[in-house]
Amino acid sequence: MKLFLLLAFFLYGLGFLTLLASHLFRSDWRGRLQTASTAVIVAGLVAHTAGLVERIAATGHAPMASMYETLAFYSWMTALATLFVVWRYRERSAPLVTVPIAAAAVAFAITKEKPGAPLTLILDTRWFETHVTSSFAAYALFTLAFAGSVLYLISALRGGDESELRKYQDIAGRSVLWGFFFFSASMFAGAIWGYLAWGMYWMWEPKVIWSFIVWFFYAGAMHAYFVKEWRGTGLSVATIIGFAVVGFTYLGVSMLMKSSHSF
Repeated sequence: MKLFLLLAFFLYGLGFLTLLASHLFRSDWRGRLQTASTAVIVAGLVAHTAGLVERIAATGHAPMASMYETLAFYSWMTALATLFVVWRYRERSAPLVTVPIAAAAVAFAITKEKPGAPLTLILDTRWFETHVTSSFAAYALFTLAFAGSVLYLISALRGGDESELRKYQDIAGRSVLWGFFFFSASMFAGAIWGYLAWGMYWMWEPKVIWSFIVWFFYAGAMHAYFVKEWRGTGLSVATIIGFAVVGFTYLGVSMLMKSSHSF
């Protein structure tokens, strides 16, 4: 798996630099550079996918039992969501934010490498896999919402046209909506898994509490998307703050606090 992740990291980095060059140097080569960048990122995703498949074949379960595996899975979901936006919106700026995040997650994953092993009995349930898959799908979408918000604020400061601002707002808003849906599904599956594992749907421990904070925060952001006064700058700032909360919930709580979710 490590070799595939190293290849994915290299390709994501190359794709980012190629895309950055297309934005810095406005010329006849811009379109070609953007097309090349997308192709390289797709190649990175293919290598990344191969690494995950190899891990699944070696362990017999989805890659979500350690920080190494979840970081690799999160970065894969982020790259996949990025390519969807590139296809759906013909958007070539969002990867400037999301691809470096995916590459950084891959690099961090490599530093946390550990041998694969079968799931322990407490984790060996479809509810656990559903919980983690939904959670990281939400994290990837919240990353995409973060990118849309950052680009919206930059465009607004530069006096961008209305269509461009609307596009970034739409990316951020829809990503929050779908991210909230998947995170809600994750909490539901996690509650059932918790009951099967420990005999209770809720535990007063750091990861669960911070997960509820994430859910509550994005519930507010989701409603703000439909309030005219909050759209635009207000929603963008809230989404950026929300991404910081997500980062602390995933990495900060797991690494700094004792929890049933600690790796």
